[in-house]
Amino acid sequence: MAEIPAGLKAAKRAVEQELLNKPGVVGVGIGYKEVGGKRTDTMSIRVFVEQKRDVPDEERIPPTVQDYPTDVLESRYELHDRVVSDEDMVPLDRPRPGAEAKKYDPVVGGISIGPQRLVGGVASVGTLGAVVEDSETHEPLLLSCFHVLAVDRSGAEGDPIVQPGRPDGGAGDRYVVGRLVRSALGERVDAAVASTTRAVKGEIVGIGPVQGAGTAEIGQTVRKQGRSSGLRYGVVDTVELSVQIRYGGGIGLITLDDQINVKPDTDRNASFGNRGDSGAALVDDDNRVVGLYVAGDPANGNGMASPIAAVLSALKVDIFTGSAPAPEAPGTPTPEPQPPEPGPGLGPAPPCAPFRPPLVPPPSLPPPCLPPPCLPPPCLPPPCLPPPCLPPPCLPPPCLPPPCLPPPPCLPPPPCVPPPCLPT
Repeated sequence: MAEIPAGLKAAKRAVEQELLNKPGVVGVGIGYKEVGGKRTDTMSIRVFVEQKRDVPDEERIPPTVQDYPTDVLESRYELHDRVVSDEDMVPLDRPRPGAEAKKYDPVVGGISIGPQRLVGGVASVGTLGAVVEDSETHEPLLLSCFHVLAVDRSGAEGDPIVQPGRPDGGAGDRYVVGRLVRSALGERVDAAVASTTRAVKGEIVGIGPVQGAGTAEIGQTVRKQGRSSGLRYGVVDTVELSVQIRYGGGIGLITLDDQINVKPDTDRNASFGNRGDSGAALVDDDNRVVGLYVAGDPANGNGMASPIAAVLSALKVDIFTGSAPAPEAPGTPTPEPQPPEPGPGLGPAPPCAPFRPPLVPPPSLPPPCLPPPCLPPPCLPPPCLPPPCLPPPCLPPPCLPPPCLPPPPCLPPPPCVPPPCLPT
């Protein structure tokens, strides 16, 4: 993407108010200079006028400012909400070619939304750009433009908001999706947020899940899903655009600074937006929200958006990227008890005793965790014990052979004694 020289930014800021004061000038920004409808590679101070024409010298746009070239282009911006008189309201079930006008639950970006109230006998409708969340409470909120949800300075916190918008058949209370929470108009933003009673998703019809916030740069391709025109494609050709737009409802001419101008991708669509698209989210190729669509030029098809960083800061919100269920409905109060009416023929009823609230049994709670009761041990059979140790029985000794003894010693033979001689 192109980087803007610091000197060019300073030169533009120095001269923009002088240029905006010239008759017919509606905006001053920064972008590439065009010659014969073709873009060059030269950065310039772009001056948007209602119509190119011969003017007195004092009204002419100088060819350069501090050595930076200027480029004069025709453009005029109109707010792109849609207003319809009450008698022209259409039933919700009647087809609306090209309009994303049905009731959505869960709520997503790129759909019809508007205030329930009429302002000057007419109803306003625009586009719910994206789901955001409160930066502190993280409560899901619905993002659109100031001139869509608040309409004018009489719009107040708590005003009912319907989805689809009233011109699309959402006039009854059953279509109330939430209430106006806060809004901002001036300096860099035209934006507002509303609460929601329905489930939400961080998605945009025709685009898919959003991936947070980004920054618009010159040459960047963007797209948006509008309530009226559907999915449209374009290229950012001007940034830091200070533009004058006329608001109704007694507001008058408002100057918005640092806006984004988008040129339509004419290979895909002749214009970038249409009436009823105000509030749509500009998304880059990575599905990051970079701007909030505010106005367009019905002649050349250009669109204009507030930078999303300024919108989020002014409203104290962040881009919502998840999903959330519908919030719980508040409890219904208990009706006051009424005294019984007297029966027929029984005369006046006796005075009522002072009302005492009925005794309500406590809620059933699980029993507390208690230690088990102390119980005697169960009667068990005696354990199997080994028999007692008894002395062995008295048994005769075993028969053993006698021990081997040495033979008796050898004695000398007795002496030889001659037998006595006997007489014959």
